Order: sequence, then C-alpha cells, then structure tokens
Amino acid sequence: MKLPLWLIGLLFAAYSIWAINYWHNYRCDDCGSGAAATTANVQTSGEPLFRWNADRPEPDANFKTWKKNLLAAGGQGGDTLVITGHYRAGESWNGKSGQELGLARAAAIRDLLAPELPANRVKLAAAAVTDGVTEASGPAASAAFNWLKMVLKKEDSAIIESDNEVIFLFPFNSTERARDAQVEDYLKKLVDKHKASSASFTLTGHTDDVGTPEENIKLGLARANTIKAILTENGIAANRIATNSKGEAEPVADNSTDEGRQRNRRVVLTVNR
Repeated sequence: MKLPLWLIGLLFAAYSIWAINYWHNYRCDDCGSGAAATTANVQTSGEPLFRWNADRPEPDANFKTWKKNLLAAGGQGGDTLVITGHYRAGESWNGKSGQELGLARAAAIRDLLAPELPANRVKLAAAAVTDGVTEASGPAASAAFNWLKMVLKKEDSAIIESDNEVIFLFPFNSTERARDAQVEDYLKKLVDKHKASSASFTLTGHTDDVGTPEENIKLGLARANTIKAILTENGIAANRIATNSKGEAEPVADNSTDEGRQRNRRVVLTVNR
C-alpha cells in the first residue's frame, strides 16, 4: 500500500525536527550559546553547594582547590575555623528544624576538610538566611567560614595538629612544655598510637629571633630533644627519632609581635609512615 505524498512529507518533517533537537541537546558539544553549551562550560569555585533540604554538598571537581585556599587562610597556624551552616524558610531535614539542617551542613563540610584540619579545630554553628534561594534555584552556597585567630601569651604553650604533623609551641626562652593534664594526656595517646607501629619521627626545633643565630640553633635543638625525651620515656625507641634545629631561620609569623614570636617558638613533629 502506497502512502500519500502529503503523509510522507509530514513524517519527514517530523523526523527532521526530532533529529535536529536530538543533535543539539545530546550530541553537539559546541553549538553556540545554547543552554547545553552554557552548562558544559560552567566553572565553579569549588565551594560546597547544597540542594534544597540536602545535608550533603554536591560533588565538585574544584573542591580540592577551594579547600586548599581556605586552609591557607588560617589552617596552618593553629587557628580555629567556625563553619556556619545556612538554612532558609521552608527547608527542613529528616523532619527536623531548619537549624538542625544548618548544623548538618556545617558538619558535612567539617568532615570534608579532614584530615588536614582536625575536628578539634572546627566549631559548628547554624544561621537562617534570606538570600532569595528557593527550591527551584538548584545547588547554592549554604555556609559561611570564619577563622578565629589563636592568641597566646608569652608564658603559654600549645599543641597544634595538622594531617601528619604535630606542632608544639613553647613559652618564651623555654625548652620545657607546659606540665598540664591536657598536654600530658595528648603525648601519652600519641605514644600509645605509634608504639607498636614501624613509624619513625622527625623533630625539628625552631625559635624566634631573640638572641644570636648560634644560640637559637642550640635552643631549637634543645626543644626538639625535650620532645624526644618524652617519647622515649613512654616507649618509643630512640633510633626511631631524628632531631634537628632550624633556629630562627624559618619563621612562620612576624617576629615583631609577641604573638608572632610565640608561633615561631615551636617543635614540629612529623610522623614518617
């Protein structure tokens, strides 16, 4: 049975429209300024973005770069990061309040920043925002980040953890750590964790710029040996620990202030696995 010419023409036209639409939407990688091309070329900052009601951010290939930049702003100096998760009117999470959604978003970002930024240097908060984002808006930035600067007095000591390093800060002109319960407990746990492993340790002493370079090399080494003694007293073999001193040669902060000098009076313990 022959089809009428008008019907053949109609079918051909319909097929042509479908083929053109399919090509532009699914096959064409560079078809001008259409929606498909725009989507393919979008560049993100890597900042975590959340869908409506979602407590987990969308995957983003640029997240590692964003994370590196965020940590560079304070993560290496012992500062504490406050992550404030945002929520909007109408949002909820597992039947719970919007505030709990904000906290869940902050916690999700905290987990993504580990192990470079330990959880004990992160504080979580939540806040309601009116930024015009709606359920139809798609993934949106839903957190704020604020570094709380660590401030120490000359007589204070501190411990800073980051990934495979531990930094011990020393009081002015001192080779001894503070004999407080928190420090003692931390060192005991560190030894217990690595006593049975094959890990070795490198201890590098540093000083501020008060005194001569020669004196500061000796002081930095004395500080490194202080930490070494604590490790060996608690069961780490001495041949697993290497010590050295940089003296005042590698400051991480400005030596013109008390705070800067305090950050420079340190021993860096590196775990070599």
